[in-house]
Amino acid sequence: MREKQDAEKDNRVSAKHGAPAHSRISNRGGQRNSSIELLRIIAMFTILAHHFIVHNGYDVLKLPLGPERIFFQLAMAGGGKVGVVIFFSISAWFFLDREQTIKSNLKRVWIMERELLFWSLALMAFYLVSDHANLGMKLMVKSFAPLTMNVWWYATAYAIFLALLPFLSKGLKALGREYHLALAATVLIIWGLTSFIPKTLGDSALTGVFGFIYLFILISAYKWYMKPFSTKRTWLIIGIGLGFFLLYTCASIALSLLGHSMGIFIAGDWKLPVVMVGFGMFLLFDRVTFHSRVINRIAQSAFAVYLITDYAASEKLLWGRLFNLENLYQQPLAILQILGILLSIYAVCTLLDFIRQALFAATIDRRRGHWFDLLWNAVSSRISSSGWGRA
Repeated sequence: MREKQDAEKDNRVSAKHGAPAHSRISNRGGQRNSSIELLRIIAMFTILAHHFIVHNGYDVLKLPLGPERIFFQLAMAGGGKVGVVIFFSISAWFFLDREQTIKSNLKRVWIMERELLFWSLALMAFYLVSDHANLGMKLMVKSFAPLTMNVWWYATAYAIFLALLPFLSKGLKALGREYHLALAATVLIIWGLTSFIPKTLGDSALTGVFGFIYLFILISAYKWYMKPFSTKRTWLIIGIGLGFFLLYTCASIALSLLGHSMGIFIAGDWKLPVVMVGFGMFLLFDRVTFHSRVINRIAQSAFAVYLITDYAASEKLLWGRLFNLENLYQQPLAILQILGILLSIYAVCTLLDFIRQALFAATIDRRRGHWFDLLWNAVSSRISSSGWGRA
């Protein structure tokens, strides 16, 4: 009976926004679904592993062809692209459950910017004292305005997406079912199918915020207008995506044997198999509900793991000097050692963010977003009194 009441509640919430209820509400009763939070942690770990490969001081293509190199390229480098899809899908899915306003989204950007500024200045100070050579004047200047200076691409692209989201969401709803599904099919043809072919539109034209918009169009079309995929069909979608990963891996191996070493093409930004695996994994985890305070607590710091380790000076220190692939791949059980190192880095970054959260809780989070509200109200009052907002 309780499950039926909860389901009816979910349907009412979704109906309010003109969308069918596809999933459990992540924050039902004020408590996050730890299945989704666990997936958030996993996604960030895959992104960390991806950065270990792509930013490493030793090019993975210089490794001899073998199981280790294939694992590094396929599971670690490719897995990180899947992780980005998962990380964004979690946010996009629950954005669709509530109305998006200009104020609420700009407030999200404001709150995110505080964390970005904290870490950019804290990391700048750390490297200024301990490792000045890796810092550089350009990075120092950028660290004072991390969002606008694109210190972290994901944060900047995500902020732009949030600013556009109220208009994008209303526009997609205004399209209606027929045109929205047609739009989803169109972008799948333009960027989905062409992503299988090198040197086409799907190869490099879809990056940053446009990748977010592309994925949001597909996710909203599925959630609002399509019948939910069964578990069997979801596994099939993931399996097909992984099948393309393996197919292109075989092609990469064949080319390497012919003397043309290159990456696994299909494991790139927003490639259709990447989207299939990433979104499919999200749908699977969304079917499970459990609650763990430990998992939820750790997941709160997932974004900080990205910020700390993907700071330009951190990349040079971690992947160029301390954990260079050239020094690790020949060690016994190299893959397990590297995964252990990455887990340790993840844990340290999480603990550091716990300290940041405690500092915020004692200071600026006591009235979270209060300064933004004051600024918004002041600007709104001035606009109203000047008559700018009148028709």
